[in-house]
Amino acid sequence: MSTVTQLGPAASPTTTPPARGPRLDRLVAGALLVAVGAAWLLDAVGVSVPWRLFPAIALVVVGAVLVVAAAGGWPHRGLVGLGALLLVAAVAVGVHVERFAGPVGDQLVAPPPGAWPTHTRLLAGTATVDLTRHPLPPDGHLDVAVGAGRVVVVLPPASPAGVDVEVVAGGVLVDGVRVDDGVHARWVEPASDGPTVAVDVALGEVEVHHAR
Repeated sequence: MSTVTQLGPAASPTTTPPARGPRLDRLVAGALLVAVGAAWLLDAVGVSVPWRLFPAIALVVVGAVLVVAAAGGWPHRGLVGLGALLLVAAVAVGVHVERFAGPVGDQLVAPPPGAWPTHTRLLAGTATVDLTRHPLPPDGHLDVAVGAGRVVVVLPPASPAGVDVEVVAGGVLVDGVRVDDGVHARWVEPASDGPTVAVDVALGEVEVHHAR
């Protein structure tokens, strides 16, 4: 007489969950908050704190921790998001984003001699500086800043005015010819004996035309 022994289902091998590393994103965020608090206390007691450097320094710290986390196989998804935010903040500080605080749209700038100096700000749009409509003053300063868009400067024939153009990312055209483009495009026409027009664009183009 034989006995049949029924075996139950084979036990599955026990798997050990992978060891999880520390939450580096929380550690870094906490350390940065502590640094901000300490800097705020120093600022409150009269110590000069270079706040503009904070986003760049924090971005370097996050980048270094990301390298360590990737080498150790630790989770670092939160650090990527934190680094992206710090990158935006660092770029904004680097281009002095507050300089471009203003309305959105198109604007014509044609000041009479008594209205100089003149300052114009546009967050986005086109600013047209027409110096052919009124006589130019013997001196003075006209400042135009556009965050994203275009600036068109129209100069009278044989204009004594000087033009100083700076574009963080974009291009500069003079009488239809592209004289510079890319990152940190510059073009300067010194004043002979007249006012100066300073143009600053974060992202876009500047066109300078000499009327005939």
